[in-house]
Amino acid sequence: MARGDALGDQVADDLRRRIIVRELPADDVLVEAKLAEEYEVSRGPVRDAIRTLAQEGLVENRGRSAHVIGLHAHDVDELFSLRSALEHMALDSGSQKHRSRLVAELKAAVAEMDSAVDNSDPAAFTRADMQFHSAFLRSSELRRIHDVWSQYQRTIENLLLVANLDHTDLKPAKARHEQLTTMIEAGNDAAALAELEDHLDASRRRVRRDYAGEPDDGNADASSTSC
Repeated sequence: MARGDALGDQVADDLRRRIIVRELPADDVLVEAKLAEEYEVSRGPVRDAIRTLAQEGLVENRGRSAHVIGLHAHDVDELFSLRSALEHMALDSGSQKHRSRLVAELKAAVAEMDSAVDNSDPAAFTRADMQFHSAFLRSSELRRIHDVWSQYQRTIENLLLVANLDHTDLKPAKARHEQLTTMIEAGNDAAALAELEDHLDASRRRVRRDYAGEPDDGNADASSTSC
């Protein structure tokens, strides 16, 4: 494995992806020795990765073994409710503290989305999407809010990517991000907060439908792709 990040983080990243795409289904047992051999690391990084995934609610420790829990519709609802609360607070704070810097970061992310649209690349679009929304947290300078976001960001990103893979028209989602950026730049904060809440809820409903296979409990339209 590469040495840039902590080995435990790298193992956690790959296991998280495999759990979310259901390569590792619910109730699978994670065996430290087997995973250490597979990833060519000692048991320490595997143990660290399992601990991280347990904190994220993807794995459950049962005695001396760890079992995959996976994600279901109620988990999607909980994650997106948390995400909405965090982003709402962060945008409200960041737009007041560092509006110019925030707008510059949002425009840079939208430019990345534009490139992803041109290349019909949902993976690149999803990365740009998370770059866009993470800008709220960075500009807010609310450390504890940012820490909570960081804990669940990669799970949310993987969920969005899985849901986005079936969508080829990414232009409506890019347009919504452009609209939100325009509102923030103009100082129309009440409208921006309302728009953020609306398109995060539309995204939640679409992920419920496309990932969890559950009714979206609403009428999410095509423009809810990504977010």
